[in-house]
Amino acid sequence: MHLLQQWAVAGAVAAWLQPVSAAPATEPRAIAATCSLSSKDTWDYIIVGSGPAGMPLADRLSEAGHKVLLLEKGPPSSGRWGGTMRPNWLQNTNLTRFDVPGLCNQIWADRNGIACTDYDQLAGCVLGGGAAINSGLYWKPHPDDWNLSFPTGWKDPDMKAAVDKVFERVPGTMYPSQDGKIYLPQGYELISSGLKSAGWASIDANKENDKRNRTFSHTIYSFIGGERGGPMATYLVTANARKNFALWTGAGVKRVVRTGSKVTGVEVECGGSTGTISVTPGTGRVILSAGTFGSPKILWRSGIGLKPELDAVKSSGDGSSMISSDQWINLPVGNNLYDHVGTDVEIAHSTVVNYDFYAAWNRPIQSDVTAYLNGRTGILAQSAPNFGPMFWEVIKGTDGTNRHFHWQARVEGSRSTSMTLTNYLGTGSVSRGKLTINSQLRTTVSQSPYLNNAADKAAVVASIQSLRDSLSKVSGIQWVRPTTSQATDAFVNSIPANPGSRNSNHWIGTVKMGADDGRSGGTSVVDTNTKVYGTDNLFVVDASIFPGHITSNPTAAIMIVAEQAAAKILALPTA
Repeated sequence: MHLLQQWAVAGAVAAWLQPVSAAPATEPRAIAATCSLSSKDTWDYIIVGSGPAGMPLADRLSEAGHKVLLLEKGPPSSGRWGGTMRPNWLQNTNLTRFDVPGLCNQIWADRNGIACTDYDQLAGCVLGGGAAINSGLYWKPHPDDWNLSFPTGWKDPDMKAAVDKVFERVPGTMYPSQDGKIYLPQGYELISSGLKSAGWASIDANKENDKRNRTFSHTIYSFIGGERGGPMATYLVTANARKNFALWTGAGVKRVVRTGSKVTGVEVECGGSTGTISVTPGTGRVILSAGTFGSPKILWRSGIGLKPELDAVKSSGDGSSMISSDQWINLPVGNNLYDHVGTDVEIAHSTVVNYDFYAAWNRPIQSDVTAYLNGRTGILAQSAPNFGPMFWEVIKGTDGTNRHFHWQARVEGSRSTSMTLTNYLGTGSVSRGKLTINSQLRTTVSQSPYLNNAADKAAVVASIQSLRDSLSKVSGIQWVRPTTSQATDAFVNSIPANPGSRNSNHWIGTVKMGADDGRSGGTSVVDTNTKVYGTDNLFVVDASIFPGHITSNPTAAIMIVAEQAAAKILALPTA
């Protein structure tokens, strides 16, 4: 029961961050097509990857009249696109596990057929990518997110139009339950009251996105009508309504086909066969939006990157069909890898009420199921595992650089009354790692990006100590991690600085954007129009081009980058 017709031509018209009245009406499915190598069509744009960048790009480029093909190597996810993965209580509905916010935690229990198998980190290989499997947390970026690391043309004033476009299409909501209520708010009330008493201020985080310093907010989601919304329910819907657009699932791209600097198409695997899909001769373009792991892999297999990775591809079983080494393009693909540094703090309090979202898969509470199916209300309309509050602080580093911290509180942990508060270090951090590929064509994090800079680590210690001080007067609070007797610096140092212990799954940076051409000693892989250096018509638009991290969960920022990139790409001459 999707509320999509009202979005099909224009963007979202719901009031900004206000409860949406629900009158669900069943909508016929818009089935995604499987790939077809028998097609002889050529395309003005081939977009590889249907994540939070690929969908807005497909919409904007097809809106401009271009013939666009969007390729996704995974299966459909949402029921509106023909997805079928669902628990028994969703049988005889057009909903899947991806549509119900309260089922998003199921990715940690069962990721078969959903997660990519050729990366050593979690990524979604389904229609929608990360926007199909994440918790739907949705934040308008702080001005410093653009100003501190993005290049000229991508600063905060430059991004205003793109920001407005995204938040017009997907406004976000604090009230995903369609009765306007927030369910089980005890965790929010506990932490926010402690912060308030310590001098922190309550804000509306997306209306006051420039005030994220010692402030807190209710969680804001990209959900629409009590279901997973985001780009799958907006941008992809309007693109799919156009005759000049096609979506293929089950289409894994091996490489771009190129001669020197000119790309002529992509080599695709589907249904056990391999073939080439071509762009429009002379004017066609390919855009990689396969994510921080997927886009580098395609570049490496296309002979674009540093020699160690290209040699690894050459030595693989795929090496015989790789472009010859005299046409390799030397660019620092895989460098600049980053992720939010995640540090989990755990507290417990007798007022905290835990909800078993994992049990909602096969042992749901019937009254909660009824409330959700009949009106998109109740706890299952909220994202697992019951988030809130979200809060922020800026810490001046020992090197003089401000570092932005996003705190994410949620009701889960080692006790039935626990809350886990994750400290994310993002904007202003300088630690970086590296991604590589081996001869089995599996991408791996070869150098961890976490806290390999002393000022970054000192800022994390200061931020966690600030929280401990702020909550010190909350009556009845129990510190589980760190214990009350453990010093904050000792606690931070006790957690290994590797993906297994620090991973936030907010990876960025491996195809860095900038004005310093990586072929001649620079650090960038794509220019400020997102075009790969040394090519005529190959672009990358996704989180991999972020030069540095942002403060909060990156989905909205990726969509904004896609809007900005679409405008820049459309403005380029095609000849």
